[in-house]
Amino acid sequence: MILAYYYLLSSLPLLRKGEQPPITSEYLLSSCSQMLGPKTADWLMQVKLFPEKENPFGKSSAVNKWYIWEKELRNRLAKFRALRLEREYGNGENGNSIADIDRSIEEILSTSNPLEREKLLDALRWRALDGFEFGHDFDFDLLCIYRIKLLLLEKWIGREQRKGLENLDAIVNKLERAGTTASS
Repeated sequence: MILAYYYLLSSLPLLRKGEQPPITSEYLLSSCSQMLGPKTADWLMQVKLFPEKENPFGKSSAVNKWYIWEKELRNRLAKFRALRLEREYGNGENGNSIADIDRSIEEILSTSNPLEREKLLDALRWRALDGFEFGHDFDFDLLCIYRIKLLLLEKWIGREQRKGLENLDAIVNKLERAGTTASS
């Protein structure tokens, strides 16, 4: 089985931050099913980009560490946004102090362009995933980290500026219609 992980992970193309993914999640899951078996592919399919309420992975798994890190990032983003808006922030933190996240969030939130902010947040996520790779050589955890990185890249597929402007126009028009209805 170890050789199967070695072969599969060695055959996967390198994922590069900010570039189009060279493969799809479907291809990864199919390859995993063929080389490691359908059970392993089913487990890999449960790996999500963002944490869900139920976490079927063990506490020492890379996926669990990722979910904890992502939750902490989101809590700290909420805290910084609340402070900027001069609102109260309910303490949703889990007690972990990650100073690098705080420094990065300050820099990211100072960027005025929302698209650039999201790209910077994803770059921060990518660096965290790089750190989670340490100590995982050709094992299931490394495969999970690869999947998360692939999901991170796939979220950008199909995002276009034109589509974003159309969505913004639709929201503004809806708000304007609601405003005229409310004042009538």
